Amino acid sequence: MGCKGSKRPAGPRPEGAGQVGQGTSQSTVATEADKAAVDGKFAANAKPALTAAAPIRSARGVSEVKTYSAEQQAAAGKIGAAVRGSATRWEVKQEYHEIRRRPEGRPLQPIELGFADYAQKKPSMPSVPDHLRFRVRDVTKQRVLAQLGNDEGLGSFSTFEMMAARLLEKVAASGKLPPGPAKQMASTHLFNGEEVKADAEDSLAKRQDTYLLGKFQIVAVPVVADYDAAFDVLQVESNSKQTAKPDAPSRDCDGPEGFNGWFWVLHSAAPNIGESALAEDFLSYSVEEVQDNDRPLRIDSVQSQASTSSTSRCCWKDRPMRTCRRLNEDLYIADIARLWRNALLAMKILEVEDAILFPFGMGAFLRHLNLNDDRYEDPARLHMLKRRIAAELMNAIVDICTPPGSGKSKAVSKAGPQRVHLCLVCVNPESIDNHNCFVEAAADKAQQCPQLKKILQLRQNVDSLQLAHELSHRGQLKVALLNGANRKLCGNHWFQSGARFAIDENLHRRSASLSRASLLVNFDTEPRPRRSSQLEETIRFFGGRVVNLAQTGAKEKATNAKPEPLGNEKVEPKGGKDTAAPVAKAKAKKPFCLCCGGSKSAQKPAAKKAGKDSGAAR
Repeated sequence: MGCKGSKRPAGPRPEGAGQVGQGTSQSTVATEADKAAVDGKFAANAKPALTAAAPIRSARGVSEVKTYSAEQQAAAGKIGAAVRGSATRWEVKQEYHEIRRRPEGRPLQPIELGFADYAQKKPSMPSVPDHLRFRVRDVTKQRVLAQLGNDEGLGSFSTFEMMAARLLEKVAASGKLPPGPAKQMASTHLFNGEEVKADAEDSLAKRQDTYLLGKFQIVAVPVVADYDAAFDVLQVESNSKQTAKPDAPSRDCDGPEGFNGWFWVLHSAAPNIGESALAEDFLSYSVEEVQDNDRPLRIDSVQSQASTSSTSRCCWKDRPMRTCRRLNEDLYIADIARLWRNALLAMKILEVEDAILFPFGMGAFLRHLNLNDDRYEDPARLHMLKRRIAAELMNAIVDICTPPGSGKSKAVSKAGPQRVHLCLVCVNPESIDNHNCFVEAAADKAQQCPQLKKILQLRQNVDSLQLAHELSHRGQLKVALLNGANRKLCGNHWFQSGARFAIDENLHRRSASLSRASLLVNFDTEPRPRRSSQLEETIRFFGGRVVNLAQTGAKEKATNAKPEPLGNEKVEPKGGKDTAAPVAKAKAKKPFCLCCGGSKSAQKPAAKKAGKDSGAAR
C-alpha cells in the first residue's frame, strides 16, 4: 500500500468519502489529514478535496452548565467559609499549643548540675536523605529473604510480604531453618514479667487480642549491625572485603567468628497513652472524670453538641465519643518503673556489661497526650511527668547496677550491667525537654548515690545502634540495646515507607539479622488475632529460652521445660543441632500460622513420632 502501481480493491466506496486527486496516494492524503485534524475539525490549511465526518463523541462526562438559585449559592458560600474557618482555627490551635510546649532555654549541661560530663558529645545527628534510607531498606529486605533460604528474590510482581509468607509456610511445615538463623533463634530469650489480668490491660478486646508482646514481656535477640547512623555500610576489620559494597551480604553467626561483634537487642513496649486522640493504652491508665455542670466540656474528648443545636457544621468524621478522662499518673509511672527494672534485670541475667538505653516511651507515645487529657497542654505538667519517668530509671540503675557491697556479699549477689549508656538526642524542642529531664534526674540521684556517676554515661546525639556496634568488640554478647518495640509486631512495618524516624523501624532497616529474627518472632507481616501464649510458644518452637522475671529475687531460674509448639509435639530446646526438631504440618490453608495449634490430621503423625508423651495437655 502506498506504492505507485497499487490499485484500490473493487467494491463500493464508503458513503461520505471524498475524491482523491489524481497522482496522489490515498495513504498520503490520509496522513496529512490526520495531522491537520484537531478535535474532529480540519484546520485552515487542510486540503478541501477530502472531507470526513466528525468523530462521534459521547455526551457522558460533558459538563453541563447549571444555574443555581441565590439560596443555593449562599449555602455553598457558607459551607466553604465553615471549612476554611475550621481549618484555620485548627492550624492556629496547633501552633498555639506547640509554642506553649516549647521549653525555654538550652540543653542543660550535666557538669553544671554536679553530675559527670558527657562521655561522648556530638553537635547533631546525621541527616539522611530519603532515597538512601529507602535504598538501605530494600537491601535489607533482600538480605532477610536470602538468609532465610529464598533463592528467587524480589521481582516486579512479588512483594516482601508475599515472599515472607511463603518462607514462613515452609518453616512451619518443616520446622527447619538455615544454620545462621537457627543458631540465632536458639539463643533468643523471652523474659516474662508480672502477670496481668485480661480485664486490667484494656477494655478494647478487639485491639488487645492482636498484641503479640505482653505488657511486661521482653524478647532478647542476638544481632549484628550492618549500617551506621548515616546509613553507610559498617566496615568490619576481620572481613572488610565482605562489606565493601552496600549490597554485600552481612556475616552470620554460624561462621568461624561466631557471635564476635554481635550484641543483644531487647524488645520492650512502652504504654501508648498519647500517640493520638485514640491512643490504645490511654483507657487503661485513666479514670473517668466527674463532670461539673458549670464547667464547659472539652470538644476533643466528649461528644460534640453541635448536632443537637440549631447551628450546623461541616464534618467528615465524628470526634471520639467518650466522656472526659484523666490520666492516673501513679499507675502509669508504676508500670514504667517495672519496665525499666525488667530491662535491667534481663540484661543482668544475660551477663551484659554495657547497657544502652534511650528516653523509653517519651517520644510519640507522649507527644499528643494533651488530646486525651487537656491538663497536659501545660508544658510544665508534661515536663513533670517526664521527670518522674527519668527518676524511675535512676532508681532502677542504683538498685540493680550498683555493686551490692563489699566482702562476702559480692559473691552472693552479682550486680547488673557495669556501665549504662544513655543516648540523648538534642535536635528539637521535644528531645531537648527529654534530655533535660534525664540530666536533672541523674544529678539529683547522684547526690544520694555518688556511684551513679561511674555507672551512668551520658551521650549526646549518639546513635544507639552504632554505639552498640562499637562496644561489641569487648566480648561476645556483652552489650545490650533496649528497643522501643511495637506490641503487635516487633519492628512494626519496617519494610514499608512509614515511620522514617522511629527507633523501632530504623533499627530493623539497618540490621538484616534483627529484621529476620523479628519476622520469625512475629511469624507474620501484619497484626492478627493471637493467643496470649503465642509469643512463648513461638520462642519454644525455635528452641529459645523462657525466663520468669517475676521469680528472680535472689535466684534467676529459666523455665527449660520441653516446648510443645504445634500438634502437641514436644521439641527439645537443646537438641544439639542448630534447628528445632521437625513438627507436624499445620492446616493447608494456613500452614505458616502458629496460633492455630495444629489440626487433627497434623496431630496423628506427631503422636506416632512422640509416642505416649504426645498426648500431654497444652
